[in-house]
Amino acid sequence: MTDALRYAFFKFVNLLEFLIFLDALLSWVVPNRHNNQVLRIIGIIIDPIKEPFYRLQFKLLPNTPIDFSPMLAILFLEFIKTIIL
Repeated sequence: MTDALRYAFFKFVNLLEFLIFLDALLSWVVPNRHNNQVLRIIGIIIDPIKEPFYRLQFKLLPNTPIDFSPMLAILFLEFIKTIIL
């Protein structure tokens, strides 16, 4: 990979990680994210990344009161970033 492409991929993955973190943080503060246009757009971007981890968590630990899918998604993105870079 060229350096510019690596840098762009690195920045894109960092943006996704930031949006996942922001969504997780704001889920505690904003009670209804479906009424907020910005949070809906963030959800459209990151939900396809978080959804497989959400389903995996509730298959393995169905009664867990805490959603670990944002953390698992960020760890997965870090793993991919390490492999690619």
